[in-house]
Amino acid sequence: MKNYKINRIVLFVITFTVFVPLSCDSFLDQQPLDQPTTTEDIFKSRVNTEKYLFHCYSYIPDYWLLSAANGYPWSAASDESDVSWSHDVNKMNNGSWNPNEVPYGKWQNSYQGIRDINYFLQNADMCGELSNEEITQYKAEVRFIRALLYVNLIRTYGPVVVMHDELLALDGEYTIGRNTFDECVDYVCDELTKIADILYPEQNNTNLGRPTGGAALALKAVLLNFAASPLFNTDASIYAGWKSNVSGENLMPVAYSEQKWRDAAAAAKTVIDLPRYELYREYTDGNMDPYKSLYGIHYQKWNSELIFGRHMTFGTTEAEARNFVYRLTPKAFTSCWGGVSVSQKQVDAFAMNNGIYPITGYADGSPEWNGKDGKNPLVDPAANYSETGASNFLHPWDKETMLTFNMYVNREPRFYMSIVYDNLKWVYGNNLAKNTVIDFGNGGNSYEASGSNHPLTGYTPRKFTFRETDPSLGNSGFVFPLWPLIRLGEIYLDYIEALIEYDWQNPDVLTYWNELRTRAGVPDIENVYPGIENDRDKLRLMLRRERQVELFFENSRYFDIRRWKIAEITNHACPIYGMNIVVDDGAPNNIGATDYWKRTPIYRGNRTFLPKHYLYPLHQNELDRNKIIEQSYGW
Repeated sequence: MKNYKINRIVLFVITFTVFVPLSCDSFLDQQPLDQPTTTEDIFKSRVNTEKYLFHCYSYIPDYWLLSAANGYPWSAASDESDVSWSHDVNKMNNGSWNPNEVPYGKWQNSYQGIRDINYFLQNADMCGELSNEEITQYKAEVRFIRALLYVNLIRTYGPVVVMHDELLALDGEYTIGRNTFDECVDYVCDELTKIADILYPEQNNTNLGRPTGGAALALKAVLLNFAASPLFNTDASIYAGWKSNVSGENLMPVAYSEQKWRDAAAAAKTVIDLPRYELYREYTDGNMDPYKSLYGIHYQKWNSELIFGRHMTFGTTEAEARNFVYRLTPKAFTSCWGGVSVSQKQVDAFAMNNGIYPITGYADGSPEWNGKDGKNPLVDPAANYSETGASNFLHPWDKETMLTFNMYVNREPRFYMSIVYDNLKWVYGNNLAKNTVIDFGNGGNSYEASGSNHPLTGYTPRKFTFRETDPSLGNSGFVFPLWPLIRLGEIYLDYIEALIEYDWQNPDVLTYWNELRTRAGVPDIENVYPGIENDRDKLRLMLRRERQVELFFENSRYFDIRRWKIAEITNHACPIYGMNIVVDDGAPNNIGATDYWKRTPIYRGNRTFLPKHYLYPLHQNELDRNKIIEQSYGW
């Protein structure tokens, strides 16, 4: 039992912020209100109570605020990308961060959100203009948001403080320790189970953006998958000596439990079996079109695959959403920065169009295929892959024939929907942007010799950049995606992973894996790698690679390499590799012939990842005002 010493708040003054609505016909469309100043004012009327509910929604993360000051570093702090700017994510990657300087720490903001939600839960019943059914529904919604905040805290900090429905004065001193990891997971899963039957079963045009029962069950499945993973579920835990300052018990599990994988699989299968979701597919002439299907996952708002998401212009300003597009789009276009850099290892991760992964590993001999090196790839001769020369190649989605480096020829559809590479013709928009050829080399239209607005690797992400967007038109030329916080493809991968860990010959492993691959336009995994169904180690390795490709740039990779406990391989004592952008690419006739087309480490040097980096540290300020809270392991 926790010993809370909490300053109870009699009067809570809330400042309402006006947010851009989720969609034009959403429940969350709200107009500005005069700011109420007392609890009675806030919860006296329907409109003010719903405005406070709207405020609670603002705590859902804006994941598109990449690595800028108040954003999220998840992609650039993994091995899938980097950024060219002097953002604080560089301190994470070189190991120079510390408890006095914690980049992107969300501890205090998350607990402020939990406190605001608890305040709503304690006072919503005061509103006589709402029915009991409406109050019950609204309470379930904010409990979902609270559970989401806890999931993000657990994935970042490990064991955290479970507040239940208590109010905590965040600006004062208090004495409270962390709950154990299992207590945190159990609490959140119990909450999500309880609200699943209260929340709306599915969204419609009057409640877009609100969590559903399926979203609650899916978030539970994601958390259970995380908790069952090797970092937290092993007989050889690095956290064996990390104990509670209150009870003296281990904050982390110190023994392996197969049951955790069974629970994770069951939770994922429950979501899969719901009649509400299916993998998004589009068809051309009666045949499933992988390119339209992959594009539509993120472009078709509230589609059949999306379980819970957030439109980029809700809860933020349109300028911030535009900045996301600017950061991704090559500098060839007006006002664009193009400094989000996809790593060479991420480019290597994609299969060929025959389903074979061309790069089987690197000469450094790392146990994971995507180990430290990135420079000296081991190539599968059956892949028909080459890193020399160029070919006139018809881009299968853009339908433009360009001289193309052979590394990028005949890759799988997800590659072409995910990566912008050199000498690609831009087909987005209908005005000045269209038919621009991207040149990332020194002197090219997407290289800034005197600044940092270019990709360090010669690649930028294509996912989340829509054809309808025309940056040359300025503010009127943007089409923003709906960011998927949870989609069915991820739940498929969670389910397959859990089965591999305790029931690896279950036929569902191949059934659901191949559904994803078919939608992606590549052959079934056992047809590409005969006998894989009888090799659990190979299933595990290939499933991790499938996840790296399918969930690229969706904030998965950061947490995956940590929960699998491989970040010491993928992110330590190694640089990020890419093309040699400081020289001319040889366009238009010498593609593949100049020194640009050589694997080259970016100038930032080697990355550093130590065991303590698996979890975020608490800021020293938190330790100073809470003398009993446990600092994260190793910090």
